[in-house]
Amino acid sequence: MADRPHPTAPLAAVVAPTSGTGPKQLYFAGLVLGYTLLVAMSALEMVVQPQFLAALGLIAVTTVLALTVRWDSRPLAWAALIPLLDIAGVALIRDLMRDVSMSASLLALIPVMWLSGRLRRTGVLISLVAVTLAITVPSLVRGGELDSMILAHALLLPLTVLQIGLLTEGALGLLDRRNERLQETVAERETVIDEIDASAQLLQSILDTVDVGIVVVDADGHDVLMNARQRRIHALAIPPDNPDPNEAELLLRYPGTALPIPAEERPVRRAVLQESFSNYLVAMGPLGEDGTAFSASARQILDRNGERAGAVVVFSDVTSYLEMVRSQEQFVASVSHELRTPLTSVIGYLELSRDDLDLSKETASYLQVAQRNAEQLLVIVEDLLQDQVSRSGAEKLVLRPARLSDIAAESADAFALRAQEAGITLVRELRETAERPLDAARMRQAVDNLLSNAVKYTRRGGTVTVATEMLEGHAELRVTDTGIGMTAQEQTNLFTDFYRTETARNSDIPGHGIGLSLTRRIVVSHNGQISVRSQPGEGSTFWIRLAAE
Repeated sequence: MADRPHPTAPLAAVVAPTSGTGPKQLYFAGLVLGYTLLVAMSALEMVVQPQFLAALGLIAVTTVLALTVRWDSRPLAWAALIPLLDIAGVALIRDLMRDVSMSASLLALIPVMWLSGRLRRTGVLISLVAVTLAITVPSLVRGGELDSMILAHALLLPLTVLQIGLLTEGALGLLDRRNERLQETVAERETVIDEIDASAQLLQSILDTVDVGIVVVDADGHDVLMNARQRRIHALAIPPDNPDPNEAELLLRYPGTALPIPAEERPVRRAVLQESFSNYLVAMGPLGEDGTAFSASARQILDRNGERAGAVVVFSDVTSYLEMVRSQEQFVASVSHELRTPLTSVIGYLELSRDDLDLSKETASYLQVAQRNAEQLLVIVEDLLQDQVSRSGAEKLVLRPARLSDIAAESADAFALRAQEAGITLVRELRETAERPLDAARMRQAVDNLLSNAVKYTRRGGTVTVATEMLEGHAELRVTDTGIGMTAQEQTNLFTDFYRTETARNSDIPGHGIGLSLTRRIVVSHNGQISVRSQPGEGSTFWIRLAAE
């Protein structure tokens, strides 16, 4: 179906300053015809006079010319012919009706505005000359003796024409300048849009060549950018029976386990919740398969005002790396297992040697140092073995009803003497928590690791607080210290295997970076969550949250 013209199209042609000759003339001819009909109702004899009929004939011929000639294809000056003929027709009518009605001369203002709009300043001058010669001069000639009143009355029309012409020309000039600025603005905006599109295409092309998955989310968590590699990675996590899953339905789990990652701990969700982190390991793919392992890192995006605008999350395939690490872990586990038996024997014989009453004090001190270091080495070996068992998934939890508050109390009792010797105040704020299935020994190890770190990294005179309570249906344990604290970057890597903060590495505080990664695996194996908040020089707080069952 052909498009129908818009109802306002004829009106637009009438008011257009440089086009629409035919519609303009039709409008003027209709106005003259309406004026003629009104005059005929009261003075028909005047309308049928030859001069009035000649004026109507001139306007009719002008209308035919306006409708048949393609004025838009001719030089602009040719368009002055039509309004000049109209002024001549108005002059005939006005001359005939000079003794009856002077208002007929106002009809000339229509072609005057037409000429002023079409030819601007030149049109104003042409209109002034045409009206003066066609209307003003004849009226003065026919007026007989001139006086100031007759002259003022005769000059009123040319002055009015001049004023209206200048106002029309000025208004259209202002409109032209605004249109020019608008066109420049539109052109600049189109250029900017083209540049943005080109930059976006270039950025997308660059990102698609990168061998890591990149996803960008806005401040509300909606995806705004995803490269080709990330789309392939995302496809690995889509359930077979759900082509459009939400974040919680994606097949993400902890590497080496069948345990799904809770929705709030998944990389993209953590980034949406304004977290920044590095080297967060996840596995993707259906349960029962090894899946593909990825290391996820996230950073927050700030706009030029420093306000959060979203986040970018990067996924790197580390499957082959983890396989290599597993081989190394098996080697470490084998070596550790082989070391444990002779170390136990060495410690036993050192204890027997120290019981010899004939030893000198110097020799006894040497044996004490040897025993202390052997025991420290045994602790490291035991942690390595336990860490390998935990990560391999070979360890089975022995779950029995227990209270997190009772486990925390046992750990606090065990560390009381050690804290006292270190000059640290150990505060207990233990409120009873609900029973739930726990492997008490493994959870005790997790709490011991937190207390051990708190005591190690707190200076003499400081305070370590262990607290338990029920919050929103969860059993929560909190260990707070007034120690050296950590930076935000150190916190993001804290639960990474064998990671130690820069402060710890530069101090003489013993450690091997296994305890917190092992603690995290113990908590996760109980379907719990562990988190940390810290400020350098102000201390740290660790939380363990377990759902009450």
